[in-house]
Amino acid sequence: MPSPATSPVKAVLGPTNTGKTHLAVERLTAHASGMMGFPLRLLAREVYDRVVRIKGPGEVALVTGEERIMPPGARYLLGTMEALPVERDVAFVGIDEAQLGADPERGHVFTDRMLRARGREETMILGSASITGLVRDLVPEAEIVTRPRFSTLSYAGPMKLSRLPKRSAIVAFSAEEVYAIAEMLRRFAGGAAVVMGALSPRTRNSQVAMFEAGEVDYLVATDAIGMGLNLDVTHVAFASLQKFDGRRLRRLTIAEMAQIAGRAGRHQQDGSFGTIGQPQGGMTPEEIMAIEEHRFPPLASLFWRNPLPRFTSLDRLIGDLGQMPAHPSLRAAPEAVDLAVLRHLAGDIEVAARGRDSEAVERLWDVCGLPDFEQLGAEHHSRTVLKLWQWRTSGSGTIDAEWFARRLARLDDTDGDIDQLASRIAAVRTLCFIAQRGDWIADAAGWTEQTQALESRLSDALHAALAQRFVDRRLALLIRDAGQRNAALPVAVGHDGTVAVDGEAIGTLTGFQFKVDATARASDHRLLLAAAEKHLRGELARRATALAEGDGSALALVAEAAAPPRLAWNGTVVAALAKGTTLIQPSIQLEPALRRLDPPQVQAIAERLQRFVAEQLARHARPLATMGEAAGDLFTPPRVRALLAAMTDGGGLIERAAVDDQLAAMSAEERPQLRKLGLTIGTLDIFHPQLLKPEAVRWRAALLAAQQGGSIPPLPPHGAVLQKDGDATGLAVAGFRRCASGWLRIDMAEKLARQAHAARMQAAAPPTAPVASGDPHDAHHDEAGGDPHAPEPPGFAIDPALATSLGLDETARRALLASFGFRAVGDPALERWRWSGRKRAETRKRAKRGRKDARERGPRPNDAPSPRAKPAKAARPKKAKGGGKPMHDGPRPPRGDRAPRRGPSPHSPFAGLAALLAEARED
Repeated sequence: MPSPATSPVKAVLGPTNTGKTHLAVERLTAHASGMMGFPLRLLAREVYDRVVRIKGPGEVALVTGEERIMPPGARYLLGTMEALPVERDVAFVGIDEAQLGADPERGHVFTDRMLRARGREETMILGSASITGLVRDLVPEAEIVTRPRFSTLSYAGPMKLSRLPKRSAIVAFSAEEVYAIAEMLRRFAGGAAVVMGALSPRTRNSQVAMFEAGEVDYLVATDAIGMGLNLDVTHVAFASLQKFDGRRLRRLTIAEMAQIAGRAGRHQQDGSFGTIGQPQGGMTPEEIMAIEEHRFPPLASLFWRNPLPRFTSLDRLIGDLGQMPAHPSLRAAPEAVDLAVLRHLAGDIEVAARGRDSEAVERLWDVCGLPDFEQLGAEHHSRTVLKLWQWRTSGSGTIDAEWFARRLARLDDTDGDIDQLASRIAAVRTLCFIAQRGDWIADAAGWTEQTQALESRLSDALHAALAQRFVDRRLALLIRDAGQRNAALPVAVGHDGTVAVDGEAIGTLTGFQFKVDATARASDHRLLLAAAEKHLRGELARRATALAEGDGSALALVAEAAAPPRLAWNGTVVAALAKGTTLIQPSIQLEPALRRLDPPQVQAIAERLQRFVAEQLARHARPLATMGEAAGDLFTPPRVRALLAAMTDGGGLIERAAVDDQLAAMSAEERPQLRKLGLTIGTLDIFHPQLLKPEAVRWRAALLAAQQGGSIPPLPPHGAVLQKDGDATGLAVAGFRRCASGWLRIDMAEKLARQAHAARMQAAAPPTAPVASGDPHDAHHDEAGGDPHAPEPPGFAIDPALATSLGLDETARRALLASFGFRAVGDPALERWRWSGRKRAETRKRAKRGRKDARERGPRPNDAPSPRAKPAKAARPKKAKGGGKPMHDGPRPPRGDRAPRRGPSPHSPFAGLAALLAEARED
């Protein structure tokens, strides 16, 4: 190490933003070797990265308390001031922020480096102009060079937090205050980056990278940013003007204010400073003028502590460390943490017993240099130091690896909140410091790798926690985007409809409807909607074109129960059906989201939906459209038109009882026109079978609900023919008829009616040819063993098999046959029926009124039997006309003297039925 007298020394002094550090780095890299000390690990890492880019990683070393990157052939060394190896022989030495020699805690270290660290060829002292006089006194051989500030720094006055300009740094002096300010900025500005001296370099760099990249517009920091950190800051705002310096709460000095305020405005860009409100009364005019004009009171002295104490005994060591300086510009440093721990351990019995062991005393002072990263205090911190000293002075002289591994494993947890993660990082920094000392623990390189890996994981987790708590990236993005009229941020719509602007989800796009992200605050909704309107125009136009020009496969009818009829595109509702001019021409009302599109797009979509409805009606409900066309055709007879109009309004179905009079009034030429349209004129209903199919039922229900302005009723399941219960309106729309306790589809009811009439006609028609065995009506009597000459029971039988297959019980079957006009006769067990004809609606109404009137009047007096009335004579059998024999109720037996009755014409519709009956008799 060259002597101070022979090494040229240059002191480059001046305010912030004068390029002092930049000049020193240039001089460092211009020499064959060199080293430079910095006040903060963060700043040392920043300059290390810069030199690595110039010289390469193999040429540059980094030495801090917790981190050591030492390539074998490294010629340039960057590090914290405490870790700087003063005795290293290098060509260049740089000492940054030399004015920190006035700091009570660490000032003696900066003073020592300024007095003793020298390069062979050049030494450069960097600092504030406030130490100019002290440099002249302490380093008289130094050449003093002053540099002006590159940009103007002006006072902007107090501001509200919400009024701060973008690219502002807010400075606070406690973690709690930093967190509170960052939380407020998150709420109305999208968040802020956080920089504190306690952060690991990895976390700090990640936070600064967010700010530098423009992801956030604000940075909240402690006074760590005043120590040479180069940031793109245009305004510095003080949230407080006082701080706790480890001993007391005091107001910042003008030099400290200027050091922090000087971070605003870099290079040729002007900067400003101010306060948040009026903390502690705000800045005084004298303070403002001094900062703007860079005029600060000179420092009167620097702190000093004997850098070369003797270790002959514990008392000698403590005495040397408390030695008073000889130079009048120096004063004794206050008791730092390392000295406080040493004094505390001096009272320990074991330590005092070995107080004259020079090696033990030297190792004790060595372990006292362990920084109190966890801020536990001298007494608590001394316990760890004592344990380390015991290991260092016994056995192999190394720390117990199992103890180290247990502590490391206990800290290997990336879960937790910000404070928990920060606490773990502080504890890991202690282990990092131990692992960096190669003579303290065995396999130091392996432990160093593990501790640094854990610190990196915890740092990443802490960065993520800080970003999650203090950064609303979506809001920050939208605020920035709102001020750019012609922004071209990338927009992506995911398969699930998630809309992301520049990778940040802002909501979901379902069809044409944008919905704000459910996790967004209510105050952010307007910004999110504005961003969606701005960035989704192209996507909405593309979807509108796809809908208007598509083939219709993506369109569908939404016929949900208790909901109005709607149309959907790709599963999303785009329109509703409403009352139109006719049932088969409903009005289409587009959803509000579609109505906000351009008018030509709205028109094209409306026309496409009209065509879709027409296509679907032609496919599934064509008979209904045909009825409507025929009802409006002037060439259709009036009676037919009236019936078809009633059926069209009813959705294609109508009860026959409601139009009996119209049917009766139709001529023989008019009825075939109904059958020509495919209508079934049934016993109870008039309908078209195609309209009873499931898809036709859905469309008819939708059309009826749209025309009535209501909701679609619950419909029966597809393919059902019998329902025990259900919604009466829905069952009626689907073509079901009430049948006792259930509902039967009308085409099945008509099938049963035709079966019953076929049985009636079979009973009335004689056999087409005689049966060889004799009387065809006696066969079943012979099989039953009955009397072949017994009279035939009254009425005729109707096979119940069809009704049973449909699921009808006996009660429902009898009620249905009764509605057809059939009446049960004789013994109920014989299941015999007689046709009495279906009463017309008016007849039923008159009979019902008559019965009601009779009940209201009660029995008449003359209705009672007279006491002189003669008993009624037994009824005689009716005689045939012309005085013949009495008539029999049963069928007349065939007469052998007459030729058999001629059967029906082979062209008659009953010829096939007669043939089937004849085959049955033969069987």
